[in-house]
Amino acid sequence: MKKMGRIMLTAIVLMFLTMNVGVFADTTETNNNSVRVGSSGTYYPFTFMEGNEVKGFEVDVWSEIGKRLGYNIEHKNASFSGLFGMLDSDKIDVISNQITITDERKEKYYFADPYVESGAQIVVKAGNDELKSIDDLKGKNVGVDLGSNYEELLKNKNSGANIITYQSTDSAFNDLIIGRIDAVVIDKISALININEKELPLQLVGEPFEKVANAFVFKKTTHNAKLVKEINEVLNAMEEDGTLKQISNKWLNTDVTVKSSNSFFNRLSREILSGIKVTLLLSIISMLIGLSVGIIISIVRYLNIPILSNMLSIYVSFFRGTPLLVQLFLLYFGLPQIFPILKGMSGFTSTYIALGLNASAYISEVLRGSFNAMDKGQIEACLSIGMTNIQSIKRVILPQVIRISIPSIGNIYIDIVKGSSLAFTIGVAEMLAKAQMVASTNYRFFESYIAVAIVYWILIEIFNYLQKIIEKKLSVY
Repeated sequence: MKKMGRIMLTAIVLMFLTMNVGVFADTTETNNNSVRVGSSGTYYPFTFMEGNEVKGFEVDVWSEIGKRLGYNIEHKNASFSGLFGMLDSDKIDVISNQITITDERKEKYYFADPYVESGAQIVVKAGNDELKSIDDLKGKNVGVDLGSNYEELLKNKNSGANIITYQSTDSAFNDLIIGRIDAVVIDKISALININEKELPLQLVGEPFEKVANAFVFKKTTHNAKLVKEINEVLNAMEEDGTLKQISNKWLNTDVTVKSSNSFFNRLSREILSGIKVTLLLSIISMLIGLSVGIIISIVRYLNIPILSNMLSIYVSFFRGTPLLVQLFLLYFGLPQIFPILKGMSGFTSTYIALGLNASAYISEVLRGSFNAMDKGQIEACLSIGMTNIQSIKRVILPQVIRISIPSIGNIYIDIVKGSSLAFTIGVAEMLAKAQMVASTNYRFFESYIAVAIVYWILIEIFNYLQKIIEKKLSVY
């Protein structure tokens, strides 16, 4: 037991050292010579992932801006719906993802001068001639990107459509192709390029029903007011000297023809393998946090320490009673607005803290049940020979509690491994995110998702094997 205690103490020290590194790792990125650019990485051809590198129209524009202004440009990816949260919590300096300018957004944010003009375009499956205009969308299922302006446009036009939101345009197009929805509304430029270059069985419905102007979005600060002015001057210069036109022509004529199956599976394998490292590291650190905190909570509640026991009961109730994704968003987006010191906390750090705290609530309940199952006479016997409550729990009760709780704790670890897939919503590219990025470039969703499912399955089976070995070892008195 002493050896186990030393191992646990070492693990906790390493965990908090890692946490401190993660929390402050991004603080150096907010210097005046650096601009952190946020995008989804799934909006071809404006921003998309190729391997571990983000590419596209937006990336080339910012590379030119950085070169002309002397800024170091750093790209950060997250789901589209999470980009404004990252901007509000100072995780990024600007959103560059074809954001439409609206009056509501202008009240809260600075917009640079529009650099792309397009239109809200209806897209349907090839051969569907029933839908001819926005008036025909009444009662139809229409997909839009979550957080985009197209949902509001459809409502303002009184289209009567059943609006379904998606984390990415690729997911919406995939549902449209297989017939789950009737149409998708997206900007015309992106629709044309995706259909033509990826040879999707889709078609446009007439002309755009609303003109839209897209621009970079900044949080309203004194520094950003100056930065927006500088960027506007550069954008004007790039338009005058033809640089913007060159970048536009480059991506409008990009060759993204379908590569061979061998090339696809080689890339998919590489991406999933690189994502495994992130998934395992997240799950291991989270489990250490959950087990450490869970043991402390269960002991405090078992001893029924006044006030503290009641406070921890509320803690357990909160983490068991709210969705994990809400907890993750609250930690990453919400708390930094109240506690500025947390603004530099990375997505990776936020994920393992959220997963760990969530797991600790469940682990504490498992251990509490095991504590209550112990014969009360053991505690009385320990006290009768001069042991304190803490000594009796540490030396006699806790080893038995841990042993009988292994199966349940193992199930919680499995949930942590699977729950780590939520990390992509705040920009952490773990295993599932890597597979999704590969799928978004060629719409081979089945192969990508079945591959990552098999890898998850293999990982869990390996853990189940190790768990059985641990149970067998601990079953020997």
